[in-house]
Amino acid sequence: MPSVHIRSSPSLSQPAMTVTDLKQRVIACLNRLSDRDTLSLAAAELDSIALNLSPENFSLFINCLQSTDSSAKSPVRKHCVSLVSVLSRSHGDALAPHLSKMVSTVLRRLRDPDSSVRSACVAASVDMTTNITGTPFSILLGPMIETLIHDCDPNAQIGAAVCLAAAVDAADEPDVEQLQKALPKIGKLLKSDGFKAKAELLGAIGNVIGAVGGRNSEKAVLDWLLPNVSEFLSSDDWRARKAAAEAMARVALAEEELAPLYKKTCVAILESRKFDKVKLVRETMTRTLSLWKQLEGDSAEVSESSSSKTASSGFSATSGKRSNTLRGKDRNLNAPLSSMSNDVEPLDRGDTTKDVEQEVVVSKEKRKTVEAKRALFPAKTSKVKENGSNKSQVVQSSDEESPKTDNGRSSSSQAKNNAEELSLIRNQITQIEKQQSSLLDLFQKFMESSQNGMQSLERRVRGLETSFSVISTDLLVSRTITQNGNHKRSACRQN
Repeated sequence: MPSVHIRSSPSLSQPAMTVTDLKQRVIACLNRLSDRDTLSLAAAELDSIALNLSPENFSLFINCLQSTDSSAKSPVRKHCVSLVSVLSRSHGDALAPHLSKMVSTVLRRLRDPDSSVRSACVAASVDMTTNITGTPFSILLGPMIETLIHDCDPNAQIGAAVCLAAAVDAADEPDVEQLQKALPKIGKLLKSDGFKAKAELLGAIGNVIGAVGGRNSEKAVLDWLLPNVSEFLSSDDWRARKAAAEAMARVALAEEELAPLYKKTCVAILESRKFDKVKLVRETMTRTLSLWKQLEGDSAEVSESSSSKTASSGFSATSGKRSNTLRGKDRNLNAPLSSMSNDVEPLDRGDTTKDVEQEVVVSKEKRKTVEAKRALFPAKTSKVKENGSNKSQVVQSSDEESPKTDNGRSSSSQAKNNAEELSLIRNQITQIEKQQSSLLDLFQKFMESSQNGMQSLERRVRGLETSFSVISTDLLVSRTITQNGNHKRSACRQN
């Protein structure tokens, strides 16, 4: 069982025995976290210690948590971070002098390869933000931003971005000035090849925009931010596409004064991307598009056929407009768009696109056949002439139709054919979504059955180990008894 080495506390006001007893108790509990049989009892005891700590023992306890390293088992690393949450919820502003050390304890775990440990870091960031309010928000925010910008480890990038997004979203009074200064630095990471957590970064940018928006925002920031964010609407990663759409929705909600300047361009881009192959992304695109259309300002209608290339080039033209006055109102986002953390990407429907195209080709062939029949067998029309109130109506047949009738009939036929093609495409998409849903259900059932099978196998192995131990013990006892009997017989013979 790996031991946890604890560094001595620099200064303590309690008597030496009390400090020693507390330290030994914490060390013993941390070591017991490594054992599956004593994990739950050790965790409960550590939670009790954290709840009942006196202020003079905060530093000692945090030092114990901070001293665990990456060689400790995953339950130990995770619960050390969870104890930061317990401390924050239990003692609140009394921990203000120790906040920087608590933040350092959490940030050290962002590199952890175990996603459950990083999730505990996110929860701890939220708890520190909401419960320890007696210190400037920059004490928590600054180290997170520095880790996000300078750390090259992919796990640390993911963890820092998610922690930053959660902390900013949970803060009642975020440091707007610091966020405004940090936003350009964070935005530059979107163009960095070394930064891999683009989806998580877009989520953090969206939350920062929501916190900063409407508070002396600068148009120059949106001039480069919106084009960079909109590029990810066509990313290969569906999570990045969804996060980019959510970030643009944040802009529409938060930037009441500046967002209308970009309405036409953003609507065009979203129109060109609203038929995403992933249902969750399509729904997010639709919500974001609705928010942008509701903005007051440029009301020019944008054709649905506008290409993404044309839409992207519109930023330079739209950015030339400036508003005359800024109302400078603050807007609270009470219902931010939720971010989905599903690690299983929905199945790609690229293989079924050919089927849809074939259906469209078939419908076009049918249309050509119908038009050929019409050309060979033109319909006869009747014209009704009225010569007077007392005269009868004479019906005359004509083999030629007027140009006006041809145009109307042609446009009506074209509209009907287009409607049929769209209906076919919609039916195909619906079938594909149903197939995806059934495949995901099958995959989930397979995973559950596999997990149950592993648990059953583990129980059988334990049973075999127990049986083997019992058999070994019985053999040892019987062998001992046999040897003792042989010794007695030999002794009797000698006598």
